[in-house]
Amino acid sequence: MLIKLSPVRSDAELKVAKAGDTLILNGVALDFSRLEDGSTLDADAVGSEWVIRAVERIGGDLVVTLMLPHAADAPELARFPVDIFNPADGPVHLPGLDVGSAQQPVVNGVIDWSQVVTRAMKDQAAAEQHLAQVVAETAARRDVADDAIAPLQDAVDLEEATETEAAKLKAWKKYRIALNRVPDQPGYPDTIDWPTPPA
Repeated sequence: MLIKLSPVRSDAELKVAKAGDTLILNGVALDFSRLEDGSTLDADAVGSEWVIRAVERIGGDLVVTLMLPHAADAPELARFPVDIFNPADGPVHLPGLDVGSAQQPVVNGVIDWSQVVTRAMKDQAAAEQHLAQVVAETAARRDVADDAIAPLQDAVDLEEATETEAAKLKAWKKYRIALNRVPDQPGYPDTIDWPTPPA
């Protein structure tokens, strides 16, 4: 477990204890054992004012950011706290605060697990975003081809095209066909061999 601390000037008291993947904050037990590796749980889903950022499990380690209240005359280590990595089960010493006696949870905290974002959901969202970017890039390249083709096609239709213009028209049309076939490439959309536009 990695506990990150965000210092805030406050006279409030915070007592923290740890039991496995459960954090006990001022007597409220929050069990994060259901959070799978690569998943994220928004801070709003955690029923605690002390948890101020999304809770994540990264590389197997639970990462929790807590608000750290400190007095006006708090020592520097409380105003600029370092992260607490892998604290032992039991009371967790917070810089500038007394550990006090170990608290027993008086109530189980509420966690809205419907708000969890799993690694699979993140991967799917990233894949969808990447596909949308590829589709937009294809459309932009297609627009360039369409703009190049239109006046050349007009010249051919009116039988006013030079040999060079007719050749250019053919090259741009081949390019546009190649763009239309980009989704048929084996690695699409992760690996794309973009066709080269005519010079």
